[in-house]
Amino acid sequence: GYRQVFEEYVWVIRQRYPDIRIEGENYLPQPVYGHIASFLSVFKLVLIGLILVAKDPFACFGLQAPRIWQWGQENQV
Repeated sequence: GYRQVFEEYVWVIRQRYPDIRIEGENYLPQPVYGHIASFLSVFKLVLIGLILVAKDPFACFGLQAPRIWQWGQENQV
């Protein structure tokens, strides 16, 4: 994965500049951003599932479905 690409990049740079010092590690995001990303991932999967089963969640709340939702229902593939 990324670690292998990083190691190859370091090797190329050290071939050209042998005196340079290169350090690298994974960047861990702040916990709030991790939670937001997890929520959006789950929300996206639920949304895709609702589109595939043709379930209209807006009707449950007595609301008219927005145009983007109608477009998604008409263009599932």
